[in-house]
Amino acid sequence: MTTEFAKRWPLPVLGILMMVLYLVPIKQATAATAGQEIFQSKCAACHTIGKGKLVGPDLAGVTARREAGWLKRQIKEPDRLIEEKDPIALQLLQEAEDVEMPPPEISDEEVMAVIAYLKSTEKLKNVVVGVPSQYMPTIIISIIALFILTIIGLMVGRKKVDVR
Repeated sequence: MTTEFAKRWPLPVLGILMMVLYLVPIKQATAATAGQEIFQSKCAACHTIGKGKLVGPDLAGVTARREAGWLKRQIKEPDRLIEEKDPIALQLLQEAEDVEMPPPEISDEEVMAVIAYLKSTEKLKNVVVGVPSQYMPTIIISIIALFILTIIGLMVGRKKVDVR
């Protein structure tokens, strides 16, 4: 004997799963929005995203160039990285003419929100749409082969077949 719930349990489970999958991007978008606000208030005086160097380096593409753990430390405690003689931090210090980045005094959640914002700006890059030129010969040959096979199929299809 099966109960009514046993017959219908997949529907509520599917509904809950869909809601979770729907809300996850909203949480990430919220983090990026909060990160943008933090970036504007704490970082934009010295850094740009895609507009060139100010006091600090341009941060366009930084999440692709640097590991998340290093970025978190660089944002949260840049002075500690310099004390530890981190080679990347020392190079950035030299490029900034020995002007050290002051620690912004923000929480770990705020640091992660700034990183989420930096990641979201990378998704806004212009994307080249189209077929790469190296694939053009393959595409042309495929189109010609399909055309020939279609002609052959049409010619074969005209034969009368006696089905008895």
